[in-house]
Amino acid sequence: MSCSLDVNKPVNLLWDIKANKNNSLIVFLPGIIDTAETFKDEQIFTLARKAGITADMVAAGIYIKHLLKEKMIERLEADIFSHLKNKGYENIWLVGMSLGALNSLLFYQQHMNKICGVVMLSPYIADEELAHELRQAGSLRQWEPKSANNKKILKRKLVSLWKWLQQQQLKNDLNNIYLGYGNRDKFILSISLLRKILNTNNIIEVEGIHDWVTARKVWRQQLSTRNETGLLKPCN
Repeated sequence: MSCSLDVNKPVNLLWDIKANKNNSLIVFLPGIIDTAETFKDEQIFTLARKAGITADMVAAGIYIKHLLKEKMIERLEADIFSHLKNKGYENIWLVGMSLGALNSLLFYQQHMNKICGVVMLSPYIADEELAHELRQAGSLRQWEPKSANNKKILKRKLVSLWKWLQQQQLKNDLNNIYLGYGNRDKFILSISLLRKILNTNNIIEVEGIHDWVTARKVWRQQLSTRNETGLLKPCN
């Protein structure tokens, strides 16, 4: 997005609302070069409706600048979550593509009590340095971060997130995180580390790279198997 983006202003929201009032909402967060409209353009909304999803859906214009200026969670809280009770939504899922998957998990980290679960499509969840550090540790349980006090905001957030994942693994509390990706994704190293700690039933790997063609393929499979996996199920 443009450097002129004002992260203190309300974000753009693209809604897809069913005629009948319901208590379920899916919030979509875009990748680094995407917009809220990308989820409509790439048929993500359409595929959900064709699969029988009746929840209302909204894509939010959350971008890298929101994350780097530490406004991502604040904007989601102000622009979406502060209004949910008045609209009757009780069952909320986050679906993120690439950077949006990272943002979804960061929000879930802070607000587990507000979210039923997170669906991560081709996630960006670690830079190359951190991914190698995690792999060299042998397992997430044994990992101790070398860069917890890094001056870069993104690196600090990534390290903090993996420390949280480490804690959640110890508590066996990662059952509401779903992962889908292509086997030739450019972030396959960090993705392979993440899949090791998730429920096997929550993981879908397909042939593909880090693009929307692969994301659609993953999303179709996730939707078609949701009755068995629990993906997008109500939590209230």
